[in-house]
Amino acid sequence: MGSGAKTALGGTTLGDQGGSSAVALTATTPALTILYHPRLERVGERASLGELAAGGAASVSRVAPAFAAKGQSPGSPLDDGHLSRRPLRLSAARGDGIRLEIGDSGTAVVAEGRRVRESIVFSAAQVKRGVVLELSRRVVLLLHRTGGLHPMQQEATSEDEVRELVGESDGLRRVLWDIQSVADLDLPVLLRGETGVGKELVARAVHAASRRKSQPFVAVNLGAIAPSLAIAELFGAEKGAFTGADRRQAGYFARAHGGTLFLDEIGEAPTELQVALLRTLETGEIQPVGAQEARKVNVRVIAATDANLEAKVANGTFRAPLLNRLSSYEILIPPLRERREDIGRLLVRFFREELERIGEAHRLEPVAADATPWLPASVVARLAAHDWPGNIRQLRNVVRQLVIGSRRQERLAVGPAVERLLGEAAPGGETGIKEEPPPSAPQRRAPAEEIALPSPPGPGRKPAEVPEAEVAEALRASRWDLTAAAARLQISRPSLYLVLERYPRFRTARDLTAEEIRACYAACGGDVERMVEQLEVSERALRRRLRELRLG
Repeated sequence: MGSGAKTALGGTTLGDQGGSSAVALTATTPALTILYHPRLERVGERASLGELAAGGAASVSRVAPAFAAKGQSPGSPLDDGHLSRRPLRLSAARGDGIRLEIGDSGTAVVAEGRRVRESIVFSAAQVKRGVVLELSRRVVLLLHRTGGLHPMQQEATSEDEVRELVGESDGLRRVLWDIQSVADLDLPVLLRGETGVGKELVARAVHAASRRKSQPFVAVNLGAIAPSLAIAELFGAEKGAFTGADRRQAGYFARAHGGTLFLDEIGEAPTELQVALLRTLETGEIQPVGAQEARKVNVRVIAATDANLEAKVANGTFRAPLLNRLSSYEILIPPLRERREDIGRLLVRFFREELERIGEAHRLEPVAADATPWLPASVVARLAAHDWPGNIRQLRNVVRQLVIGSRRQERLAVGPAVERLLGEAAPGGETGIKEEPPPSAPQRRAPAEEIALPSPPGPGRKPAEVPEAEVAEALRASRWDLTAAAARLQISRPSLYLVLERYPRFRTARDLTAEEIRACYAACGGDVERMVEQLEVSERALRRRLRELRLG
C-alpha cells in the first residue's frame, strides 16, 4: 500500500497521484436539511446557505429558503401554515460559528432541546456535528455543513443496485463513489466501520454493481463459527475427514463459486484459518479437509471488520500478509453520527416498514393541515440529536420499539425504554451553544428551558428516594419544565417520569381533558402563563395542546 493510497473514507485518493496534479476538493458550505415535515416526501430535501459562507445572512420562514432534493430544480419553501412568514435570521458568527436570531418571527424554535427566545450562537464544532432545529412543533431541520468532496464524488448516485443505502450525506456519497469505482475490478475489498453501520449492505451493493451480480452472494460471520470448525466450514470437507463427517461437505467458498463471499468479522478469524485464506487469495485454490488435491475456485472476497487490524498485526493475532491481500481496496463506512442529515430518511423508511409489519401503515398517511400527525416532530428531533453508538441497527431497533409500543394509538408514544436511552444520552457541560441576551439589554436569568443543558444526575440517587414535597418544589421552581426539574432533583428525565407515576397529584399536559383546557383558557383570557400556574403543567406542552385544540 503506497503513500496516498487511501482516502479518509477509503479508496483511491482523487487527484493525489503526485502533488501538482491534485484536483481541489469543493469547499464546505452551511446548509439546512429537512429531517421531518408533515409531508413526508419533503424529508431529505436541502437548502444551501452559501450566503453565510460569504459573510452574509439567510432567512428561514414559511416562504424561504427553497429546499430541493438532489437533482431537483427549482426547490420549494417549507410552506407549513404553522410557521411564520416573518423570518428567522441566520448569520455568520466568530470562529466559523452561526448565529440564529428570532427577531419578530412568530415561529417557535427549539434548538438541541432548548427553547430559543431571542438569539443563540452555534459554534463551529456544533455546526460540524449538526444542530437539530425544531420549528413550531411541525418541522425539524438540521443545520450543518456540506461539501469537501471531489466534484466527481458529488455526482455519485444511489443506482438501483445500491438503493438499500439510504441518504444523500457527503459520507454516504463517498461510499457510493467507492462502490462504483471498485465494483467491476474483481479485487478483494476490505470494509471498515463501527458495528451496525451497514457493512453487509455495502458488500451486497458492491456485488450487485459487479459483473458477478447474477451469481451467488454468500455471507459468513466468522465470529459465529467455532475455531475448530472454521476451516471445514469455509473450505469444505471430504466424507470421513473427521468424526461425524458422514458425507462430503461443500464449504462457503464452493457455494460462492462464480460470485462473492462476504467474510464479516474478519478480525475474529483464528490463525489457522488466516493461513488458509491467504493461500486461497494468492492461488485461487481451496483444499477441503481430507482432500488430496486443491481445487480451483472463482470467488471474489469482501471482508469486513470493526476491529483495529493494524493493532492486531502488532500484537501478533492477525497476519500482515493477509491484511495486505484483503485491503487491495478499502471502504470506510461512516458512523450514523457523521451522516446525521440522513437520519430523517432512515426514520421514514424504518417507520413505514415497521408499521406495515403490524398492519398500521395508514399512520403515516397525510393529514389535514390543522391535524396532529401520528409521528410528532419533537420525537424526530430527539432521535436526530442522539449519537447512536449502535448506528443504523440500533436506530431500527428503537423505531421498532416505538411502533410496537404505540400500537392502536392515535399518536406515537415514547415509552420508558426509549426515554431511558435518550435521557441517558442527554449532553451535559460544554455544548458549543451560547444563548445571547438581546442587544443593549441587561443580562437576565434565562428561563428554565433556556439554561445550559443540565449536568448528569448526582451519583447514587434513586427515584424512590425523592419525596413528593421535593418533587412539587422542583416543578414549581422550574415552572413545570421536566428537564429543568429533573436537573434540580439530580435524577434523569426518564427517572422523573417514574417519580411522577408514583404521585397521582402530578399531571402532564397530555393528562388534561379538552374541556378542562377550554375552561381554563376562557377563565384566564387566553393568558398562557396564567394557565401554566393554574394547571401546573409545562408551558411548552400546554402550548402544544392549545394548538391541537385550535385555541390561541
